[in-house]
Amino acid sequence: MRGLTVPFVSALLFLSFFLSANAFSEEPLKIIAGPYLMDFDQTRMTVMWETNLPAPSKVLYGEEAPLTSEVARPEPATIHEVVLEGLKPETSYYYQILSTDSAGKEVTAEVATFMTAVHPDTAFAYCVMGDHRTYPDRYEKIADLAYAERPNFVINVGDVVSNGTVKQQWIDEFLFPARKLMARVPTYISIGNHEKNADWYYKYVSYPKPENYYSFDFGNSHFTIVDSNQPLVPGQDQYKWIEQDLAQSNATWKFVVHHHPPYSSDENDYGDTVKKFEKTDRGEVDMREVTKLYDKYDVDLVWVGHIHDYERTWPLTDGKVDQENGVIYIQTGGGGAELENFAPTRSWFTAKVFRGWQFCSVAIHGKTLRMMAYDIDGKMYDYLDLAK
Repeated sequence: MRGLTVPFVSALLFLSFFLSANAFSEEPLKIIAGPYLMDFDQTRMTVMWETNLPAPSKVLYGEEAPLTSEVARPEPATIHEVVLEGLKPETSYYYQILSTDSAGKEVTAEVATFMTAVHPDTAFAYCVMGDHRTYPDRYEKIADLAYAERPNFVINVGDVVSNGTVKQQWIDEFLFPARKLMARVPTYISIGNHEKNADWYYKYVSYPKPENYYSFDFGNSHFTIVDSNQPLVPGQDQYKWIEQDLAQSNATWKFVVHHHPPYSSDENDYGDTVKKFEKTDRGEVDMREVTKLYDKYDVDLVWVGHIHDYERTWPLTDGKVDQENGVIYIQTGGGGAELENFAPTRSWFTAKVFRGWQFCSVAIHGKTLRMMAYDIDGKMYDYLDLAK
């Protein structure tokens, strides 16, 4: 240190001490959400997770241990998205996520599993839930019950958080309560009004563009996921997309999913029948225009939420019960949010109502479908058999 003055040496010592202290006080890298599974098909799986600090991403995977295949993304990220490609159809895999800090120390999650999409002639099952925002404890019970059914994937009818602009809610109200389910079973969301079309929705999910509406095939079925926060009227872009999407599908079963219900017996959302003694519209009247497309293109079942209870309609065509060719609407908004109630008189379209926290499970084989609805204690309260 020859030639250095005492003040300069003192400054170097102070700087060294500051840097050392800062290094020791820096928060260590950790996984704060996930892993969770998103869009997938017969040969592809999307794996996501979040770390508290930017870090590279890596997924190890294989059909058995040791996990000898890997996909790495070297660019640092906090919300990680890794797509595994070249997978075998209808095959179970094990996987493990890894992120590495600047010192080369790896953080990992426990090994989890997933299964790729099935062949068109293979039986499969999926679960449906939604409107669990604000109450993660109830949602965790529902999610655990859904995983006990071992579905191939999950449909969520929306309102997964209280306020989509609040980042922490995506972890506390959505990802963490369903961590066991979502680490093993891909989830598809129909965006709700509480998501507020916030940027966090698009950061935490991975679906076909534009992500607020999209479609996918699974087995012998086609799923059209709709953003009902937008006007769904002729001439509107999404309306035209829905018609094109449904028209091109020759699937055995066709399902549509959106948050808001065209038909609902809720007591006060569509006219207050309890306190103000108003006439009720019994559902989102503005959405009934798009149901004409469901009639035209032979949709079998429409999943909705928004109202926090369960309701199944008779098969409907053009606003009338049609046992032969009608579309069934199932409102499954009992995922955990505060329950609502039904109007004091029965709706003309109602086949079954249930006030309670709940979810649904659907099993399909060929031209046979069975829907089973369960409450938060795992007791079945409704079922539906369909055959073609």
